[in-house]
Amino acid sequence: MSTIFLITVFIILLYLIYPLWLFFYTSTQSEVDIKAEEIKDVSIILLSFNGQQYLDEKINFLIKELSCFQYSELIIIDDNSTDGSKEIINNFMNTKNIKIILKNEHKGISHSMNMGTATAKYENIVFCDQRQILSDNIIKRIIEPLKYEHIGAVSSCISHIDKDKCYSIIRRHENFIKSIESNTGNLIGVYGPFYAIKKNCYSVIPDYIILDDLYLSLKIIKIKQIKIIEDCKVIDENFSALYNFKRTKKYLLGFFQILKEKELISQLKSRQLIMLLWHKYLRLLIPFFLCLSYICVGIMGLKDTRFLVLFIILTTMTLLSVFSGILRTHLRLNDLIRINILYFMSILNFLFKVNCYDRIIHVIKK
Repeated sequence: MSTIFLITVFIILLYLIYPLWLFFYTSTQSEVDIKAEEIKDVSIILLSFNGQQYLDEKINFLIKELSCFQYSELIIIDDNSTDGSKEIINNFMNTKNIKIILKNEHKGISHSMNMGTATAKYENIVFCDQRQILSDNIIKRIIEPLKYEHIGAVSSCISHIDKDKCYSIIRRHENFIKSIESNTGNLIGVYGPFYAIKKNCYSVIPDYIILDDLYLSLKIIKIKQIKIIEDCKVIDENFSALYNFKRTKKYLLGFFQILKEKELISQLKSRQLIMLLWHKYLRLLIPFFLCLSYICVGIMGLKDTRFLVLFIILTTMTLLSVFSGILRTHLRLNDLIRINILYFMSILNFLFKVNCYDRIIHVIKK
């Protein structure tokens, strides 16, 4: 059992030194001495699906943001919503510089992105989701770096303070990692809810791809740099509200899909491949080994009272995390514990088809 603890500690430490390794690969490309004209045109692609409660406010916000551009368009693509979203979108049918595409079949985000890019008439494109709150003047700030030849895409930054004013340790750490990756010019994965891209850097995304933002980012870094603009803030829902077992399983499947894209992976430079595996995939092992260590503590608690006390404390924290909605608690470590449990259950489900999480929830509700 001590082997499990040692492996867990080793993986965590290895993941934590990733930022130190990145410091040695900071990009030397300078933007100061490069003369480039200011961007005057932009196409925004708003991806809509069953977001009735967000759409009216989001569309009006984007229209206001586009008013400062000489040439602009807003392309709204609805992926066959069933909640009344189409009716809200139709209210903007006759608004200047707005194109509306209402799909008759739900085909996913990738299909909508491909359709929107093919429709866009301007070189600078911004992809925008419906749910998040965006900071003022965000469009102008996020497309500004695209004026440089070596920049292919620019990511926004999802705030570690969510709509409920809760602080996310996980989001804060991820932003830190992405900031350092950005300095190398090889940002491994833009933030999907809001980012900008040059149209000539866009690659058609297969409809089956789940992690469209990661897939597209890996395509781009082969030829251009990707940056993140930290003051382009995007405010999302509470972390615990976003992540559930179904969503985590979907993300895990998406990561394995990327690994199966042999042509995509083989074209990455060795340093980029190391960054991908170190940042995105090594962290998936952490929840698995943490939970194995927890199980070991429980087994050792059968013989040692000290481990039994530790096991009871950890179990209590775990239950409060998993069933926070039921117990009405807001622990600071809630998100951290919850995401580890969800990924552990998802890995078990993926490897052994064991659906422990749903069974536990079913028992509790009964």
